[in-house]
Amino acid sequence: MDQINYGYSTKNITIPQRSEYIKTLIEKTESFIKRLRWKAYFYLNPDRSPPGKENYGFKSRKCPPQIKELSAFENDLLELISHVKFKNVKCAFHDQLDRDSTSIKNSDKLVIPADKTTNFYNLSLDLYNKLLVDNITATYKATDNNVVNEINRDAKCLATKLDLADRIDIPAKKEAYITLKDHKPNFVAKPKCRLINPAKSELGKISKVILDKCNSKLLAVTKIQQWKNTMAVVSWFSNLANKSTTSFICFDIVDFYPSITEDLLSQALNFALLNDAISEQDLDIVMHCRKSLLFHDGNPWVKKSSEDLFDVTMGSFDGAEICELVGTFLLHKITQKYDIGRIGLYRDDGLAAFDAPPQKIERIKKDLCQIFSNYHLRITVEANMKTINYLDVTLDLTSGQYYPYSKPNSIPLYVNSKSNHPPQIIRNLPSSINRRLSDLSSNEAVFNKVAPTYQQALNDSGYTHKLTYSESSQKKKRNRHRNIIWFNPPFSMNVKTNIGHLFLNLVKKHFPTGSALHKIFNRNTLKISYCCMGNIQRTINSHNQALLTKSTTVINDSCNCRNKDICPVPGQCNTSSPVVYQATVSTIERIETYVGLAESFKPRYHNHIKSFNYSRYANDTALSKYVWHLKDNNIPYTITWKFLKKASVYNVTTKRCNLCLWEKYFIIYRPQLASLNSRLS
Repeated sequence: MDQINYGYSTKNITIPQRSEYIKTLIEKTESFIKRLRWKAYFYLNPDRSPPGKENYGFKSRKCPPQIKELSAFENDLLELISHVKFKNVKCAFHDQLDRDSTSIKNSDKLVIPADKTTNFYNLSLDLYNKLLVDNITATYKATDNNVVNEINRDAKCLATKLDLADRIDIPAKKEAYITLKDHKPNFVAKPKCRLINPAKSELGKISKVILDKCNSKLLAVTKIQQWKNTMAVVSWFSNLANKSTTSFICFDIVDFYPSITEDLLSQALNFALLNDAISEQDLDIVMHCRKSLLFHDGNPWVKKSSEDLFDVTMGSFDGAEICELVGTFLLHKITQKYDIGRIGLYRDDGLAAFDAPPQKIERIKKDLCQIFSNYHLRITVEANMKTINYLDVTLDLTSGQYYPYSKPNSIPLYVNSKSNHPPQIIRNLPSSINRRLSDLSSNEAVFNKVAPTYQQALNDSGYTHKLTYSESSQKKKRNRHRNIIWFNPPFSMNVKTNIGHLFLNLVKKHFPTGSALHKIFNRNTLKISYCCMGNIQRTINSHNQALLTKSTTVINDSCNCRNKDICPVPGQCNTSSPVVYQATVSTIERIETYVGLAESFKPRYHNHIKSFNYSRYANDTALSKYVWHLKDNNIPYTITWKFLKKASVYNVTTKRCNLCLWEKYFIIYRPQLASLNSRLS
């Protein structure tokens, strides 16, 4: 196990390949056009507006109808994509990123991140699998697919009741993985890991919304100190009276997520029910989302300690909200005996401050241990402390001061000023760091003491900004609901075309005052905001995924034609890989091309042949229409086939189909390869 030091943040973005940029641009444009079409459709047909219902952020899978009033705008927008120009970018920093990316991709070892620091470690496949299996078998046991099917059936019933069954995917069987706890003692000799289970039902998104509302109502009723961020802790600390005679009790709930039992969560939910913070139907959804499975090598595992699949997993959509709800319930029990303003909790980290002699503080410490023990939770406690490191701030009762804190082996790393981020992000990053440090510093003297470390990190990242203390200004932002549809093209510094300027000109051109859609589509309602391309962290994740699936994936590129001489793609026609293919139709006078996709090419090829031979299938594709046009006019032709790209199909996690995007890439950006295809659908 070798530690890796890249010397920069893995959030830095490399300059992508041009084809990858165009593919992402097509994806974002397609999403934008769909939203435009739905908006225009319901505006032009108000009698068909959908009934108002809670969709919890799930989008409709239905394709919007084409709107003739939008056709010209859509054509010009696709024309913009097809004519995007690029330029060469010479930069030593990006040369380094490219070298590191290539090194990562060519490595035969996994790159595993640390749990709470910026460190990475090279692990062999054997060592990684051993650590993963050890962590899984410690708390999980194998089960069968009948359990998976039962959970999916229950999820479908709940989704149907909410009228969202057509919007929610079946849970993906995502493999569990680990991160390394290198901040733990004796890490090198005995590595400790955090087991992450990313396999989760999308109903968890609904549960998250429900629990968010529930927690907000409970906090409003109980007035308990359930902190949401560091600034809430700082505000609590600043308002403490008699700091000089007060002492801290700091406690941490050991393995909080997996230690939450079904009985404890039921008690917390009943507490919420009594306070009218949640409904009976919502309870069913929250409890169903606790039926969790872990997947390893494609096989399901369940928690050993649970007979009915109950688990609160690291990585679930609503795991943090579950912790907050249980934390609120526990704080309610504690504050029945102690002052409500003297103790608070952030997820699994608790902090209390009591103006009492050391002996009483020790008794309070024992009381806390007993209260948590009653619910089968174990805590580690430090009592009678005058200075404490809590979250990312140090609180000092003796001086009444507070200042930023980071773990000893954690070095601040910032996105480089030359990173391929949108300019506004690079421009605003130093000021946001300055503001954060100022907010976490009680005065200018404290700020000046801690600033050099962060100033050095900024300088190393290529910034010239000088960190200076500024008084915290916690002004409440004015939240105005704006009915805006955002176009989010990707940003890349090697793109020569000014996409934002051209897009806004198209809005002005196609939706002038007096046009049918001007009221809903204008410069105030259609705006642009650039998104980011993949960073180094994504490169690392892709590399790890490729290594872990390489040994289990078998690609079969072969031919099963009886007559090998007439094989459409010699030696590869029976490939098991999803492909984007091209058919070239040649006549004496001209050559036409057609691009299509297939999860399995051979059946798709036979369907094409059927459409060429039987007139009732003549209108199946643009290719068959053209072939029948040639046949009707007695024009001799030949057809040749080839593969343009192998790509992955739709992924329920990313909501992305790379196969579809590559097909659209060739049709829109390489029109010479797809002369028969339509550019607008």
